[in-house]
Amino acid sequence: MNTHTNYTAASDDAPLPEALRRLLEHELSPGARLAYVGLLLLALAAGIAVASLWITEPSLPMRTQVAFAVLLAIALSWCGFAIWALRHRRVLYARHRLVSARMATLFCSVFSVGAFALAGSGGGPGAFLAGVLGLFMLALALALLVRAHRYYGGLQRRRSELQRALGERG
Repeated sequence: MNTHTNYTAASDDAPLPEALRRLLEHELSPGARLAYVGLLLLALAAGIAVASLWITEPSLPMRTQVAFAVLLAIALSWCGFAIWALRHRRVLYARHRLVSARMATLFCSVFSVGAFALAGSGGGPGAFLAGVLGLFMLALALALLVRAHRYYGGLQRRRSELQRALGERG
């Protein structure tokens, strides 16, 4: 999801501080807001489904109950992230990318480890295939994390350049 717009720090007709003010006050686009609302609704629906299954089946094995607890925690974490992004209403720039990429990496790691642990304890070929799928998801999450760190680094370098430029003007 691309929630940022490329801006120049200073245009020919706007002083640097005014351009920075406009940049910082830029709100999330309607498409980005809709995507965060969609994430919130999907995570909430998944959480409700998992919780209702967990509550209505009290005689589940302990490993299934642990899996449901972990899935519910993941769903609630995504709900919290979506609410955080929607609550700020401003473009979060690199922060939302870093947070979501870190969450995805953590959750894919937990999924993969859990699936391979289940496969190792006699869960069958389905558990092993789930672990392999988890590794593919983890690879994608890691690629997004690297990309988010690069984007954040670029913004940090740009901020340093702007601070130097402001220091030279003052």
